[in-house]
Amino acid sequence: MAIGLQEMHPATVHFPIALLPLSLAADALGRVTGDYALLEMGRRTMPLAAAGAVTAAAFGLIAQEAVHAEGQAHDLLVTHRTLNAGLVGITTAMAIRRMRTHRPGVGYLLTGLAALGAMGYSAWIGGRMAYEHGLGVKLAGGLNEARGPEVTLENVGEAARVAAGNLGRAVKGAAGEMARGELVPVLTRPEKAFDEPEIHAVPPRW
Repeated sequence: MAIGLQEMHPATVHFPIALLPLSLAADALGRVTGDYALLEMGRRTMPLAAAGAVTAAAFGLIAQEAVHAEGQAHDLLVTHRTLNAGLVGITTAMAIRRMRTHRPGVGYLLTGLAALGAMGYSAWIGGRMAYEHGLGVKLAGGLNEARGPEVTLENVGEAARVAAGNLGRAVKGAAGEMARGELVPVLTRPEKAFDEPEIHAVPPRW
């Protein structure tokens, strides 16, 4: 069974999506009840959430170079990438902080709650990218097959080479866009600025 290189990102995002709320819930309940086991669960799972975020973000950069994104789709991708980069930084900082304390503070939990909100919004944007614009979907014309090959045991070396190239180009491109002030264009540029295809309603035939 083969998996497309661009599919590694949606396959890995579930780890931080699951582990971050798990860690925060365990810490919140542990703080309220004084249950040491829950607090220990929260302390140990936050580094896993941060590691998952780093992994998903890396595969996201690789996938970025394997999809066709123009206009509004590009703005969605840039905003999604910026939010995820911020989540990597926040979860990493939280993991470092949590490993040094036995009991989380209120500020820590509130920060985690804000991170959950940002994660949910970023996930929603990711869904729009795929379901509205077909990014990464071969049949929708949203895939650059040369940069999104299928990963099998036979071509794992070639896929790794392509992934490394994608990652380098993505980092360079992201740095350039950030230097130009492109961070969250979905929030700063109205969607109506893009020309949408005109849709003509077809009357039903009875």
